[in-house]
Amino acid sequence: MGLKKIFKSFFAFAYTKEESIMEQMTEDEYIEIFIKGRKKEDIENTYKKAWEAKNFEIEHYWKRANYFWAFQVASFAGYFTFISSKGYENNKPVLYFIVCIGLITCLAWTFINSGSKTWQRHWEIHVDMLENEITGPLYKIVTSPKTYSVSKINEIVSRFIVTIWFILGIKYFQDNLTFKFTTWENINIQVLFSSLSVLYFISAMTLGYGRGRFGERKVKFYKRKFKTE
Repeated sequence: MGLKKIFKSFFAFAYTKEESIMEQMTEDEYIEIFIKGRKKEDIENTYKKAWEAKNFEIEHYWKRANYFWAFQVASFAGYFTFISSKGYENNKPVLYFIVCIGLITCLAWTFINSGSKTWQRHWEIHVDMLENEITGPLYKIVTSPKTYSVSKINEIVSRFIVTIWFILGIKYFQDNLTFKFTTWENINIQVLFSSLSVLYFISAMTLGYGRGRFGERKVKFYKRKFKTE
């Protein structure tokens, strides 16, 4: 791989102009595809698959939440343990590395929460569209006009923790004055590269590889060689 191709891949990972290629459907088109002219058992199978997929997304939403909570607990424990340790004065950049880990994993948690919620809504809408033919409007009829959203509150908490990590990062710079642009000697290279890495991977999550785009997929198939003896 040439140097030009490496640089191109490096920047494409963090930023791409590629957009989703989607066509909006009408309600009539949806009914034509999934309901009209189909046997009831076929509609019921589709409905069951939508329910199963919805429940799968809900289950894994909370599994992912627990996974990232573990990262946050470990990061905060590492932060407060290190800042109160004897080694802090001689290795202050390590504290900044912990902040970077906490910030990136919490941002990832926030974006994954949003992505999981999108897929959950996706399957909920399929259930709403199909249930009239199977159970009647069971899922659409609710007993309370207003409540608290468990998943949205989880998103709020994750965004709050992102804010805390951001503040701790600012505090690090205020306490240590790492960046003084009068001379190169005053710049801590480790902290500088950590900051650039954080910006690069945040860009990758928000503008590049991390964004789900529904483009046209070009797929290739290959056959494995197989023989009997």
